[in-house]
Amino acid sequence: AFGATVLEAGRDFDEAREHVERLRLENGLRYVHSANEPHLVAGVATYATEIFDDAPDVEVILVPVGGGSGACGCALVRTLAGSRAEIIGVQAAGADAFARSWRTGTRVVGDQAATFAEGMATRVTFDLTFGILRELLDDVVTLTEEELMDGVRLALRATHNLAEGAGAASLAAAVKLRDRLRGRKVVCVMSGGNIDQATLRRILSAR
Repeated sequence: AFGATVLEAGRDFDEAREHVERLRLENGLRYVHSANEPHLVAGVATYATEIFDDAPDVEVILVPVGGGSGACGCALVRTLAGSRAEIIGVQAAGADAFARSWRTGTRVVGDQAATFAEGMATRVTFDLTFGILRELLDDVVTLTEEELMDGVRLALRATHNLAEGAGAASLAAAVKLRDRLRGRKVVCVMSGGNIDQATLRRILSAR
């Protein structure tokens, strides 16, 4: 049942986006895209300005990547701030089209977005954000579903914050990269808490 829910989340997201794009073309509407929208990227980047204002000596920022607007914001503000901080994107291994595209420079479309982390459940890359991140992102790491669930549990236990899968991904990535990050000043972006009770119950009961 959990596997079916995982697959539906990614499929529903992409089908909804494709449906809205059809409506835009058919009716001449203005579609505010979740990634291909400069003003949206600029808006998301406001949290990056807060990071660099509060921690100008940050050395690494771990940020989840779905459409990529959050990672773009961090990378762009890093450049404007004159910082040398490393920006590392985090993706679900079951929805890793961006990671594969970024590593090879050839954009791919995934067969599925098999992850419960809905904020990262996309099978495609987007023109605006991929172009920025291909140039400015330093690295990308992928996480298994178990690692993502560990991240949700860690967020609850260590920070007393309820994070969705994408929101907890940066914490899970920090654990995975702990040897590489040891001794460095790291910021983990917790990007959301939209997790339903059924999913949370499954995650907590798995351990």
